[in-house]
Parts: sequence; structure tokens; C-alpha cells
Amino acid sequence: MTETRPQPHELDAAIRKRILERAAAINEKLLSRLATVAQDIDEANHRDAISCLCGLERRIYAIRSLLFLLP
Repeated sequence: MTETRPQPHELDAAIRKRILERAAAINEKLLSRLATVAQDIDEANHRDAISCLCGLERRIYAIRSLLFLLP
């Protein structure tokens, strides 16, 4: 029985695509949170803005880590 395996370049492309998709998904959430922060600041809700900023560093770090996986 012959088993077909993806070629190395196809595998690399698939991995690259998945990494970029994941980074884009995290980035979308990050931008949404930043938009909320901007709105809170515009409305002088500084405590809400501070609360919304919590955890953003972790998302930025996750995007950065994913992008470092790319050649």
C-alpha cells in the first residue's frame, strides 16, 4: 500500500499559513480591545481603559512568538 506524504515545501507552506492565521486571529482580538480602550479614553472612562489594557502584553508577546517561528 502506498502512502502519500506532503512534500517538504508543501508542509512548510501549510505550517506558515497556519502560523499566520493564528497571528492574525490574535491581532484581530488585540485591535478590538485597543478600539475599546480608545473609546473608553474618549469617554473619560480611565478605569475601564486601564482594565481593558490588562493582558494586552500577553497577546502581543504571543503574536511576536508566532512570527519568530517563521523563517
